[in-house]
Amino acid sequence: MDSTGEDGRRNEKEETGQPKTWEQRKLSELVERRNCFSDDKGLPRVEYEDIVSGQGALNNDVFNKNDTRGGIAFEPDDVLYGKLRPYLRNWLNPQFRGIALGDFWVLNPIGANSSFLFTLIRTPAFERVANESTGTKMPRADWQNVSSTEFAVPASREEQSRIGALFAKFDSLITLHQREHFSG
Repeated sequence: MDSTGEDGRRNEKEETGQPKTWEQRKLSELVERRNCFSDDKGLPRVEYEDIVSGQGALNNDVFNKNDTRGGIAFEPDDVLYGKLRPYLRNWLNPQFRGIALGDFWVLNPIGANSSFLFTLIRTPAFERVANESTGTKMPRADWQNVSSTEFAVPASREEQSRIGALFAKFDSLITLHQREHFSG
C-alpha cells in the first residue's frame, strides 16, 4: 500500500500499514552545490582557519575581518563542507550570508532540512565516503562519489528538523560544558 508524502514523493508502507519513516536518498537529491562567485565587499569571509575543526563553530568574528578576496557566495541555512582533506572535519552551518574562501562545497538544502543536513555531513557514513578522496598530496573529497551515495533520511521534513535541532542542542551543551571545564 502506498501514499503520497508532503513533498509529492510516493511513500511506501511497511507490512504494518504504517508509512515508512526513513528512506534511502542520494545526496544529490538532498542538496545542490552553489558555485556563484562573489567578491561583494559587504559580506563576511569564512575560510578553514575560521572554523573549529570537528565542531562546526567559528573561532573568531568573521564580520570584522578585513578581507576582500572573492569566493563562493553562501546564504543562511546553506552548509559549508571543507572538501580539502575532509578528515580535518571543517564544516559550518552559517545563519548569515557570506563568502566561502578556499576548498568548500557550499551545499544548498533542497530535499532536506538544513539542520538535518548539517547533522548528516558529520556522520561516520558521510565521513567514510568523503574520505574516499582524489589526490595524494592535497586529497579532496570527490563530488561524483559523494553526491551519488545514498544515505538514510527521514521522509518527513518535520522529523528532519527535530533531529537537527536535537543535535544542535547537544552541540550547545557540549560547548557549554567545555567552557566551564576549561575556564574554572
